[in-house]
Amino acid sequence: MVRQPRRPRSAVRLAVATLLVALASAASAISYTVQVIAVSDQDGAIAIYRDLAREGFPGYVVRTTGAHGDVYRVRVGAFANRAAALRYAESMPDVAGSRPVPALAEAIPQGIMPLAPRLLWQHEWSGEEVQLLPWPGGIAVRVQRADPLRQATYHVFQGGVERVFEAWSAVPLGRLPPTPDTDLIGVPMVDLTTPTPGAEAADEAHDAPSPEAPGDEADAATEGPDTEPPDAEPAAPEPAEEAAPADDETTTDPGAADEPPEDAVGWEAYVAAPDDDAEVGLALLRDRSLWPPSWREDGEDVRAAFRASLETIVARALDIPEEEVRALSYLPGGDPPPSLIVLDVTDPSGRDAGLLVALADPQRGLRPSGAQLVEPEGALEALPVWPSTRVRPDVDPGESVGGPSWLAAADDGFVRLTLPDGATWRAGVGSPLWSDGTVVLAWDGRLLLLYDFVPR
Repeated sequence: MVRQPRRPRSAVRLAVATLLVALASAASAISYTVQVIAVSDQDGAIAIYRDLAREGFPGYVVRTTGAHGDVYRVRVGAFANRAAALRYAESMPDVAGSRPVPALAEAIPQGIMPLAPRLLWQHEWSGEEVQLLPWPGGIAVRVQRADPLRQATYHVFQGGVERVFEAWSAVPLGRLPPTPDTDLIGVPMVDLTTPTPGAEAADEAHDAPSPEAPGDEADAATEGPDTEPPDAEPAAPEPAEEAAPADDETTTDPGAADEPPEDAVGWEAYVAAPDDDAEVGLALLRDRSLWPPSWREDGEDVRAAFRASLETIVARALDIPEEEVRALSYLPGGDPPPSLIVLDVTDPSGRDAGLLVALADPQRGLRPSGAQLVEPEGALEALPVWPSTRVRPDVDPGESVGGPSWLAAADDGFVRLTLPDGATWRAGVGSPLWSDGTVVLAWDGRLLLLYDFVPR
């Protein structure tokens, strides 16, 4: 005799309480969810779902049928990336002895989290200065330690993608200054970049296949032989092809720029507006090492030769005496390698030296934002101040944050999101500290968490 799946006792229970989802139904985009528990009893699953709903967790139930009968999986939420689902699962309480874990899932009901949280950045705060900066096409976080005082780390997020660079100060540019005539400099243009420590490893990690998430194995292990087939990650989009220039267009050096407006002076001709779609380049006040990247393995003669060559290049590029360049060297944080503080213009990656504009004198008072500039004659004016908002995890904002599309408020360790139509749910972890209406910075007592929200 073939065993028939148990049916819900009423249509009301099906529509209002259980939100049963057939795996064969039309699936929405694959997302992450939090698997709370898997049970064989439908009434038990419904009771757990109701308890979670009363606590503000947007849950649903998935039914599958295996060799041993029906299995009801109680799940919570829809998340745009695994990091958001993992932090959420770790912050939830155990349910009937089961530990919530993140899991890939299809066909999450549309009413579950109409805005899917995406965790962009998390940082264990230990007293650093943290600033939020409006950025063309996104948002930036600036983190800097004061003891010892070193340049800050910038985390720039655009379209959910993070890039990281270090600088005393950074300003996004909407256009680039023209590349100088190398004949006037007297030496070939060279790449002065000192790779950021760990940059190569980060690139390799970014390009390498992602290992299977440990939470997913835990999910499979707790469910037994009736576990549904593993879901696949969505395929990465093909990179967009660069449009070929029209026949009547003239291609130019990417470092070159049109003449600035006649009424614009200094940086005003180049600085981007915070609400631009993207920046064309960066003006960076940052350290430039006077030793090669391999200085730990190099002997003193190699370091000295590299330093002498670099000092000559900088002096000729800025048309200042080499003695002045040598006098402006210092030890960042009191440790080697010796460095110069340079003001240069680079592409948006922040890793190519580009156009060297000026030097800074650390002896004139090194501040968190940098040092006083020593500019050669005819250089661009001093780097402008880019707007920022300083946040402190130990200061309670005392009210909801957000904008016209949603408000975020603290709810017993979670970020509760509320839409204008009254829809509300626990969307993330922590207490909201700041928002520009697009992203939320939250604090969970240990970590700073930066979220944005992807419409479903």
